[in-house]
Amino acid sequence: METNIKVGVIGPLWIRETLIRCFDLFPTILPIFRLSDEIEEAKDFTVELRESVDCLFYSGRIPYLVAKEEVPIDVPAFYIPLKGSGLYQALYKLKGKNNLAHISFDGIPNEYIEIVKNNLEETFTYTNFKDIVSVDNVNGIVDYHLNNIAKDTSTVVITSLKLVSESLTNKNITNEWLKPSEEDTIVVIERMLLATNQRKQKEMQIILGRIFIENSAVKMNEFMTEHQVQKRNHDIYRMLLHFAEQMNGYLTALSSDEYLFVTNRGVFERITEGYKSLPILNEVKKKLGVQLSIGIGFGFTALEAGSHARVALTQARDSGGSCCFIVREDRSVFGPIDIIAPMKYPLAVTDQLLIHQAELTGMSAANIEKTIALIKRKKKNEFTAHELSSVLGITPRSAHRIVQSWLDASLIEIIGTEKVSKRGRPRQVFSLLNDKGMYL
Repeated sequence: METNIKVGVIGPLWIRETLIRCFDLFPTILPIFRLSDEIEEAKDFTVELRESVDCLFYSGRIPYLVAKEEVPIDVPAFYIPLKGSGLYQALYKLKGKNNLAHISFDGIPNEYIEIVKNNLEETFTYTNFKDIVSVDNVNGIVDYHLNNIAKDTSTVVITSLKLVSESLTNKNITNEWLKPSEEDTIVVIERMLLATNQRKQKEMQIILGRIFIENSAVKMNEFMTEHQVQKRNHDIYRMLLHFAEQMNGYLTALSSDEYLFVTNRGVFERITEGYKSLPILNEVKKKLGVQLSIGIGFGFTALEAGSHARVALTQARDSGGSCCFIVREDRSVFGPIDIIAPMKYPLAVTDQLLIHQAELTGMSAANIEKTIALIKRKKKNEFTAHELSSVLGITPRSAHRIVQSWLDASLIEIIGTEKVSKRGRPRQVFSLLNDKGMYL
């Protein structure tokens, strides 16, 4: 079984030997090198590798920024930051050439400069280029350093860009090119290895799902023969079995109306396209006229996943059925799957302020969170009592009662009115407040 972690390594040719030495220290990593001194090729390399590697590794911030738009959201990407180790080396080299009175920097944060300066007990002063450092503003960075030298002729330069260093060297300006050190490279590889292993472990996490057939009795009647009943049940089982096989999972019947299936998280996330699509719901409804409610449970143990699956099924059934909800290992609820804007809300609310607000409104804290999640599915933070009635499946009178209690508790405010017809009364438009403990 292949256990190597495939890493796409992208950067310039000059760092090749350093990268090889560092990656050789990690036998579980299989580096795939794509190196070029043409910085724009970082984008092409990313497109080439992104479908076949577990993660992407860039030699620095610049190649990462060049390729960032081509990095898929589900592929982890890492780059070597310019930190203290490389700065120690640059300062050591500069000190052999010149006294360190004033240094002009670019591409390294002030906090790293201060740490190294204090550790070395140095007294130099410095200025630092504040704008974004990239290959597109090389001339601006060079001019910045030249201006600093014009103000103080004792100034030396530490730059993060090779092109800047070359330009300054051609002008006989004392400078050092700040390169990623082997120590910094190894630290990032270790962090990448940890994150990738955690991601793989998460993908292999066992998840449990419970499927409930909502209206099985409705479709049966006294005129159906035993053969017809058995055939119908067989058709349902066959479709659910095919669904489980798609998930590389295992299906078992808990009763005539409920099934349990087991799969792993990675497969489930891929098949559902990141919790966006679950065709089995519509397929069973269309072909057999049967509505399914599905609850998916994530957990660190089978017991925990099973408990969460049961709760997720309750959430699905309480939402009217014919949908799927997920309860994750952190007990957050996500769903329904297969709609444009699913909700996300905590299953157990512990925030004391929110609990107090819930008590003031006469609603449970969990129901307040669920209501907020429903409202937040709209693109704007505004709603009417009529809309609240629609999304919660309650009467307009109940929705007005909730709205009034929220107004009394200062959880919402009136921001205007809207008129939907000539005869109807104007409807008040409300907005959730974001300074009263609400999670907007």
